[in-house]
Amino acid sequence: MGSSQIWTKIKSFFVNSIPFIAILILWESLGQLGIIKPVFLPAFSKVLVALYDITVSGKLFFHFTRTIYRMAVGYFSAVIFAILFGLAIGLSKPMRQFFNPLIAATYPLPKVSLLSLFIVWLGLGNPPIIAIIFASASYPILLNTITGILQVDKTLIKAAENLGANHRQVLTKVVFPGAIPIIFGGLRIGAAVSLIVVVAIEMYIASDGIGYLLAWATEFHLLELLFSLLIVIGIFGIILFKGLDLCESILIPWKK
Repeated sequence: MGSSQIWTKIKSFFVNSIPFIAILILWESLGQLGIIKPVFLPAFSKVLVALYDITVSGKLFFHFTRTIYRMAVGYFSAVIFAILFGLAIGLSKPMRQFFNPLIAATYPLPKVSLLSLFIVWLGLGNPPIIAIIFASASYPILLNTITGILQVDKTLIKAAENLGANHRQVLTKVVFPGAIPIIFGGLRIGAAVSLIVVVAIEMYIASDGIGYLLAWATEFHLLELLFSLLIVIGIFGIILFKGLDLCESILIPWKK
């Protein structure tokens, strides 16, 4: 990477940071000037103090690792299942005819509504939370995988077959690479849904995790802690999507 590219990236970073900096300055000013009462919006500096306190105490690490564990198990299980199942459906017309009505009927169903059922089946603790994450993340990944497979240019498939490629080579060299960009769209949606769901469910039934801390801060009206946790979730979401962008750039460099 040349110096001009580095400078361009640095410049882009600062330009993209301007809206966030402006919001933080406005936030701090509203708090310090007393325009908005602290019981509704504490000053940003006080939120940072609360974030520092919960970090150095080790509580943030403890609860955050619990959330990441649940999300990772549910999300990656959904990725493996949905991609394999989506490939099977996308490549088989009889399977599409059989499963498409079932998928269409169950996709709009709010997966959080299944929580009580999962608790009855799996008990309390991590299993029902992971099951909800799995169910919520599977659908966008599954649908994007099926769509990606079906949108691969049939001319490319015919060309590969005419050049002597066997069925396995067509799948690995043409179909799957052609579907990957759309599949990654599903992976992004699934990741976002997983983060939303794990925090929401933890607020209701977990005894640890970021969602549990959010519920606890809300119950005792600890707004500094509440806002600090929201900032942590936001930062984690950014890191999560940047990680997916990096994986996409490695797996499909031709997309650029």
